[in-house]
Amino acid sequence: MCGYLLDKRRVGKNMSGTVEKKRCLEIATRSDWAGAQKVVYTIARGIKENYANKMDIEVACGNGTGVLISELEKIGVRVHVVPDLLRELSPSKDLKAYFQIKKIVEEGQFDIVHLHNSKVRILGGMAAKKLKVNNIVYTVHGWWHIEQYAGLKRHVFILAERIGARYSNKVVFLCRKDMQKAKDWKIGNEKQYEVIPNAIIPEPIVEKGSLRREIGVKDGIKIVGNVARLDPQKNPIRFLETAKMVLNHINNVVFVWIGGSVVEDKSGKQVEHWLKMNPEIADKFYFLPFRSDATKLMADFDVFLLTSDSEGMPLVILEAIDRGVPVVSTDVGCVGEMIGEAAQSDDELVQMVTNRLLNERNEDQISWTYDNFISAYYTLYNMSE
Repeated sequence: MCGYLLDKRRVGKNMSGTVEKKRCLEIATRSDWAGAQKVVYTIARGIKENYANKMDIEVACGNGTGVLISELEKIGVRVHVVPDLLRELSPSKDLKAYFQIKKIVEEGQFDIVHLHNSKVRILGGMAAKKLKVNNIVYTVHGWWHIEQYAGLKRHVFILAERIGARYSNKVVFLCRKDMQKAKDWKIGNEKQYEVIPNAIIPEPIVEKGSLRREIGVKDGIKIVGNVARLDPQKNPIRFLETAKMVLNHINNVVFVWIGGSVVEDKSGKQVEHWLKMNPEIADKFYFLPFRSDATKLMADFDVFLLTSDSEGMPLVILEAIDRGVPVVSTDVGCVGEMIGEAAQSDDELVQMVTNRLLNERNEDQISWTYDNFISAYYTLYNMSE
């Protein structure tokens, strides 16, 4: 079954005929506020708002900045911290994390365990399978952990995904392109496959101008921006090089990157060096750190520019479209299916940004809604093996 799921409202009943609430546990490796963590929050909030009388939902995650934890606590979702759950491989800590997750699942008597990372797919999947949990779901948030490597290392990670598939009843992909990669790599089988695109929680319309006032940019100047970490996957150097080429055609434009630290992030030093090597245009760039109000600031973008080497289904693109900002992106992950047109080369990326700045564009729209998204997962959670 590979189509989008819709709500069939199936719930269990006990001997007296009254509805029994199912219990669902979402597991993410980190507790920061990146894409997968936002998806966890969106699911938890949606289930709590729409199906609280039919399903209880809780979240388990590793330590991190804790933004996910604080946001979940605000809406009354219980969070279990798994102290030894790390993104990096660590045999000793991974073993401890397995037993910590197993204890949470066992004590919580969960009917559904939903895994959101390749590592917890194995650790959480093994624990849930051991405890005979009926419904184990794994959502693939892109294939960067495989695509960044070549040769033997790539093969090892593909093999790990094949092993992990044995511990899931359902494997959810964000788009058909990602599902096809799983088929090509022989990860799981088609009976496990489901496609559920990401969605965002609708936000009220915001007044523009906050970003312009903060960085001191006048109304006549265009803004091209991105919201992401400064790390290799996001390819900030491509962002800078694209900007440099665009400036050869259009001068009344600045470029803003929100969410990255030049000092702390992996690609920060490269960005700093690039700016030093291009002093004549360095004043055209603004780098802001992580901001909880990033979607509000994004409303001032004239173009959203994503330059990543790999993605799943970037929520930030959905957020840009929700703010009415046209999107230009490399053809990565599910982006082509999201916006209908993505750049196949760096030259095409430059041309597309230039065209958007000159208003030669169609409106970007997403038909898949937040309600569709929550309904699809609720239906999946109520499926038997």
